Amino acid sequence: MNQRPGKTHAAGAYDRESVNLGSLISFVKAAKEDLLKYGDQDAAVRFEILEDWLREDFKGGYLKYSGRAIGL
Repeated sequence: MNQRPGKTHAAGAYDRESVNLGSLISFVKAAKEDLLKYGDQDAAVRFEILEDWLREDFKGGYLKYSGRAIGL
């Protein structure tokens, strides 16, 4: 008997390119807290804006630049 060939797929080529949204938000929050601790209020505000944008306005999918993400 002849068998059909099995289905094949690329082996995880994109695993290194994807980031979990929750871990990205945690990273941004930690950066904001460190910036506040070391007195860089201006940069901390930008990270806070980015954190809020990721939590409230980012709809998933590919991350594309938006001026709102940095408070513009």
